[in-house]
Order: sequence, then structure tokens, then C-alpha cells
Amino acid sequence: MKLIAKGKEMTSIHLHEDKFLRILWDEKTRIIGLEWKEATSAMTDEEFKRELTGFADYVGAMKAAGILVDLSRFRHKPSPDTQQWRVKNISSRYNDAGVQRFAFLLPKDAPIPPLMNQSSRGEGFLTRAFNDAEQATSWLTATD
Repeated sequence: MKLIAKGKEMTSIHLHEDKFLRILWDEKTRIIGLEWKEATSAMTDEEFKRELTGFADYVGAMKAAGILVDLSRFRHKPSPDTQQWRVKNISSRYNDAGVQRFAFLLPKDAPIPPLMNQSSRGEGFLTRAFNDAEQATSWLTATD
């Protein structure tokens, strides 16, 4: 995943990588990126929770203003209970860290479900989905 704004690739720092994901940080824009890997096809809900908890640790430590989650290779199908767990246990940590905007990056030709363009109940940040990394990054760094 490349963090791109206004046609220029930003300088991102590699924070963490394991078999399921890679985490990047751009200090100038205060955007943290999560790139899921194909290995998520064999991921359990418990592993998903552990990975999101670790990512939330980085979001809090870096005081990220924006989050970019690349779902183009994400293959895990979280259970409904896990989705509720995520909002309760992870989104609250994003709120506490001061996150203002959260963007999903989908594959280039994938349809964007309307629900991906709205925040869940209790989330204090804007949420939007994109098919283009440059558009996502531009939205994450917008000041409106």
C-alpha cells in the first residue's frame, strides 16, 4: 500500500509486519495505514481480534488523525459478534486516540456498499470507502 496525496507518494515508516498485515505510518499527514494480506483467508475471529487490538495500540501510540485500511487482499469473514466486538473494543480506542477520519480502500473495480460510507454507532470519526488510494489519502488529509 502506498500513501499518496496530490499525486506524490508520501514517505511512510514501516511500523509492523506479520503474516496477516502490514502497518505503515506517515508522520507529516498523521495517517496510519493497515494493509491486510491474502493470508487472512485462513484467519480465525480470535486472530482477527488480536490483530485489530495490536493495530489499535499503534493508532493510540502515534495519535493518528487518519486511518487507511486496505481491504483489497482481506479474505477473512468476521462473524456478526466479532463486528460488534470491533465497534465496542476497537473503535472506542480510535476515538480516544483522536482519529478524525477512517478510510477503507477496496479493489479498483469493487462496488462500494453504502454502509461503508458511514460511521458505526459510537464512532466519533468520519468513515468513507474508496477504490483509489490517492482519493482516499486526499480525503483523509482534507481540512473541511
